[in-house]
Amino acid sequence: MKLIDKTRAHVLRASLGAVALAGSVGAHAAAGSAVDVTDAVGTIGAQLTSISAVGGAVFGVIVVIKAWKWIRRAM
Repeated sequence: MKLIDKTRAHVLRASLGAVALAGSVGAHAAAGSAVDVTDAVGTIGAQLTSISAVGGAVFGVIVVIKAWKWIRRAM
């Protein structure tokens, strides 16, 4: 019986959340104004080399840590 009550409570919470989300999405769509993101996209595009360098460095550190753990485990 407890399982049924818990399931009902979860379904009720989920359905209330879905209704609230649908209402807010509908209200936003009714406003009809779009945000201009061209400046943000241009700024990100200009910094693409820096972003790639940082991402590559982070990936390299992760690979080195994993390799070190793998080698240490083999010893």
